[in-house]
Amino acid sequence: MRLGVLGGSFNPVHKGHLHIALEAQAAFGLTRVMFVVATHPPHKRRERLVAFTHRYAMVGLATSGLPSLVPSPVELEPPASAFSIDTLAKLARSHDLEPHRMYFIAGADSLLDVVNWRRSRDLLRRCNFIFVSRPGCAVGDPASVLPAGRASRVLDLRGTTGRAFRARIEGAGREAEPRIFIADLRAPDISASRIRERVAARRPIRRWVPAPVAEYIDKLDLYGAR
Repeated sequence: MRLGVLGGSFNPVHKGHLHIALEAQAAFGLTRVMFVVATHPPHKRRERLVAFTHRYAMVGLATSGLPSLVPSPVELEPPASAFSIDTLAKLARSHDLEPHRMYFIAGADSLLDVVNWRRSRDLLRRCNFIFVSRPGCAVGDPASVLPAGRASRVLDLRGTTGRAFRARIEGAGREAEPRIFIADLRAPDISASRIRERVAARRPIRRWVPAPVAEYIDKLDLYGAR
C-alpha cells in the first residue's frame, strides 16, 4: 500500500486540489489519497476560515464520486493537533505504514516555507514529500530552502516526462529512506482566495469548484455568497 496525504484548509476545496491528488496518485502509484482537512492551520492564521464542519463537508461532496480520494478528520483525533508531524504520526499508526510508503503532497510554495514547519528536519524523514509546481511559484535551488542534510534526498522531476519520469519514480520507490520529490503535474492556476473573492462579489465559481460544492456554498451563504 502507498498512501497519499493531501493536507489543507480547503477553504474551499476546488478542482485544483482534485487534479493534483489524481495526478499524484497516477504518477506515484498511490493506493488512495487522504484529504486531511486542517483544523487551524498554523501558517494561515490570518485567513478567515469557515467552520471545520463546512470545509469537511465540502471535501466530502467534492470526492464523493472518486473512491480513491478520502476525506480525513484525523487532525481532530486525540491528541488534537494542527501540525503536520503529528498528523503523519497518526496516519502511520492507523494504517501500519513504514515511512517510505507514505507520500505527503503539497504545493511548491510550501517547499519555500518547510524549514519553518514544526520539527521540519524530522518531518522530512517521516515520509516521502511531493512538492508540486504551481503557476507563478518559482522554487529555484531546493538546497537553499531545505533543512540541513535533506537536500541529498531531493529528486527534481521538473522537465522529465514519459518513460524517464516513471523510471525515476520507480527507482526511488525501491529505496527504504523517504525522498523529496519536486514534480510538475500540470497543476491548474486556481486559488481558494480568488474563489472566495468571486463568491463575495456574487460571481459564478462553477468553473473552479465541483457543482455540489458551489451549491453548498450558495445554499449556506458561505463567504458572503448572498
